[in-house]
Amino acid sequence: MVNRGDSFHDCWANIGTLIQMKDSIQTAIASRTFDCSYIEAAHRRVEEMRTSPAHPLELPTVVELEQALGGKVEKCELWTTNWRNRVYRVELASGGAALAKQVVRGTDAMVQYQYDQLGVLARLQIPGLRVPKALALLRAKRVCVMEFARGKTIQALVWDRINEDDMILACELAGKILAQIQIAQTEQICPMPVEALARDLAAAPWHLSSREEAILESALESLAGAKVRIGHVYYDYKPANLLFENDQLSLVDPPDVLRQGVLLWDFSCFRSSMRRHLWRFSLRRPFDRRRAMIKEAIALFQRSYLASFDKLCPEPALFAAAATLFELQRTAVLLTMQRGKVNLARRKMPIARDGSLGNPLANRITLLYLETEKRWLFLQLARELP
Repeated sequence: MVNRGDSFHDCWANIGTLIQMKDSIQTAIASRTFDCSYIEAAHRRVEEMRTSPAHPLELPTVVELEQALGGKVEKCELWTTNWRNRVYRVELASGGAALAKQVVRGTDAMVQYQYDQLGVLARLQIPGLRVPKALALLRAKRVCVMEFARGKTIQALVWDRINEDDMILACELAGKILAQIQIAQTEQICPMPVEALARDLAAAPWHLSSREEAILESALESLAGAKVRIGHVYYDYKPANLLFENDQLSLVDPPDVLRQGVLLWDFSCFRSSMRRHLWRFSLRRPFDRRRAMIKEAIALFQRSYLASFDKLCPEPALFAAAATLFELQRTAVLLTMQRGKVNLARRKMPIARDGSLGNPLANRITLLYLETEKRWLFLQLARELP
């Protein structure tokens, strides 16, 4: 556990006092209603990785898939894997393909929720959005089978020299689609749950300078009265989960649990992921003209998102700071997970032995990226405060 220091916790005590003086009743209601504890959840996930052995799950068989799908299957091959999931490509006798996702570390309820969310998203009927059809559920082996989504991820398009315009078109469409999802799933508009955010940020595995503490305190105080949209958070709305083909985006990896929180999180998740890809691209190819195209794509994502709302929440004067605050929270979540992976690999824990946590060197390099991003975000937040 990282020692965050007494002054760090004193900072949150001061924030709580300021916010309670401003609007104690509304924030107390918000704290009970909304889930903003993503950093705390990341700590629990790391602890689960450390202490909970994966229950062995057998691979889905061709016979089981045929019974579930009601048709002949030619083959089922492991496509990719990580510490939580195995993903298989299923070749059908009809000539089509399906994707089978097996939750190795998780619950039956998570698989069922992902299966149900495919239908929920499809019923929104948003122009330009294609949601893979849910095909089957193998509960005994925690497998969700869906249509195979074709196309290139936006993450891959960042590096694609052949289809250069596709990245820009895809990001613009991603902004429009996200806005329409949020308009459809907004349940209420109410004050930003800053007390809940402050508590969660206090769990971040970082050390803040006195200036960074002051910036964060000022941001939370300034945003205490900001109105935000509350609803079902997608959580992983990022370039790696959006596939572009024929002027449409396929949204994959649906949520596995219900998260009722501030919808602005998903905007910040996509924008921060794209910026991270831009930084990596710039380090590898500092003189490549595509750097300017990636910046344009990020700007178009934001413009198309903002233009889709009749009334912006938070209001324009506070939107930039609010979005950056959630980017800071997202960075803290990633830092928590990466530190956990690095520590588990260093201690040679069982979960790290098969490479499911990724490349150890890459994980350490990613930590450096995230530390740099944290410092940059604090500077950006200071500039955006009203």
